[in-house]
Amino acid sequence: MPRRVKLLPRAQAELEALPPAVQDQIIAKLDLLRDFPELGPAMFDAFRGYRAFLAARNTYRIVYKIISDDLIEVAYVRHCARQFRLRLIRGRGDRG
Repeated sequence: MPRRVKLLPRAQAELEALPPAVQDQIIAKLDLLRDFPELGPAMFDAFRGYRAFLAARNTYRIVYKIISDDLIEVAYVRHCARQFRLRLIRGRGDRG
């Protein structure tokens, strides 16, 4: 069953800041989530409940969470060189 893929505001802003060609590659990967929600491996520790996979020539990490049978929320679209900070997942502001 195809699911709805919703970008959270931070993920939407990160995607919109990218060049159009990179956006297209990432959107193509996001479309795969509709049919294959477990595409990315499960994360652990502070990221428990989230999954991640690489896109755009393996230079961008997409972090998402399966909310229900019909909804996937994308939390981040980040260049792999950017450091993840645990406070981002916990909602304490964006510094990374």
